[in-house]
Order: sequence, then structure tokens, then C-alpha cells
Amino acid sequence: MDTFSAIETRKSIRRFQSKLVPREIIEKLLRLAIKAPSGKNRQPWRFVVLENHSKAELVNIMDNVAKLYKEQNKSLGSFELSINAISEASVVILVFNAFSNVEKYYTHYRSLTDTQSIGAAIQTLLLAACDFGLGTLWICDVFYCDYEICSWLNRQDELVAAVAIGYPNQTPHPRPRKLLNEVVEWKS
Repeated sequence: MDTFSAIETRKSIRRFQSKLVPREIIEKLLRLAIKAPSGKNRQPWRFVVLENHSKAELVNIMDNVAKLYKEQNKSLGSFELSINAISEASVVILVFNAFSNVEKYYTHYRSLTDTQSIGAAIQTLLLAACDFGLGTLWICDVFYCDYEICSWLNRQDELVAAVAIGYPNQTPHPRPRKLLNEVVEWKS
């Protein structure tokens, strides 16, 4: 894989083919993800891979929360789009922070460090997926129902994100990016 090409061409995919991603590929992606750098080598990431029935249960949980939000006239943002992407994806990986809810002296700075580490693992997984011709979607809309998801899975750790993975069924246009001079400040 050409790293520059993967970074330049990777896009968030919200439509997936019905073709299943082999388990060996998902395992390879996860082996690569856990090679990401982590602050103090804490490796705070934990992954739960949902396929088939478990993925359908996640979609059901999310659908129920969406219905509740609608009944209460609350904004859903892109929640329903994320539910659809999860429904179509071959696999969904839930990503958790193993330490945030269990360490007695979990500080703001430790949380930032662990969150950065988990983000690095997710980005590594997204880029590695490009090498297999897979599409991915990094999903934070699971926060609408993080309590329900953690209860369903009997997890005490913090849900950080979900990643939908599958063979893409769309070719989205590049999203606009700010110019370098808008986001970078040089000091001498």
C-alpha cells in the first residue's frame, strides 16, 4: 500500500455492498490497528466485532433510540444515516476505552492521552482497510445510545466510536478541506 495514496483517497463510505468481508481480513485489520502508537504504551483500546445477528441487534437498539428521539422532537443529526450504514456494512467494530470508567485516579490528561491513542488505532484501521479495497465509516453517532449499547453488551468501559466496514457501494466526492494557512501557524 502507498501510504500517501491511502491518505489522499480514503473517504467515509455510507453505502455498502451486501458482500461479506472475510474474518481473516477483519483480524488482520485489528492486528494492524493495535500497532498504533499509544501514550505510555497503555494500549487502552478494546474492540467488539459485530456481525450478522449481533449487528442486527445493534441496529435495533439504535432504531429504538431514534424513534424515542423523534417522539420527543429531539434532533437526530446524522444518526439515521449512521444506522443505515451500520445496517448495510458487513461488520461493525465498537471501540471502547478500557480504562476511563475503571481507574480510580483517571485524570483529564490521562483521558486525553488514551483518547488520542484510540484515535490513532482507529485511523490505522481505516487506512489499512484501503489496502483491501474496503470502505469504512468512523461513527460517533453511537453516542446517542451509548448507555443502551454498553448495557446490552454488559460493558463497564467507555464507548468511544464505531467503525462500519464493508465493500463500498458508492464513490463519494472529496470533502472540502480548509487551506493549510487556515489551520497552521508558524513561529520562529
